[in-house]
Amino acid sequence: MSGYEINEKDIQGVLKYLEVFHPENANHEFAEELLRYFKAASRRMALTDPDALDKLYDEFTTEK
Repeated sequence: MSGYEINEKDIQGVLKYLEVFHPENANHEFAEELLRYFKAASRRMALTDPDALDKLYDEFTTEK
């Protein structure tokens, strides 16, 4: 994920989510900030709480 760069396609995807579930925050700037927060939060999680990262991994692989 270190090479991941936030892009317009991802921002638009988050914006659609916000429009449905959090319309009060459904704007381009908030969507981009949310992506930046998620990126930083996942990095922190990997460094400080690898068990939580494992749980997310398990949830992901279970859903596939």
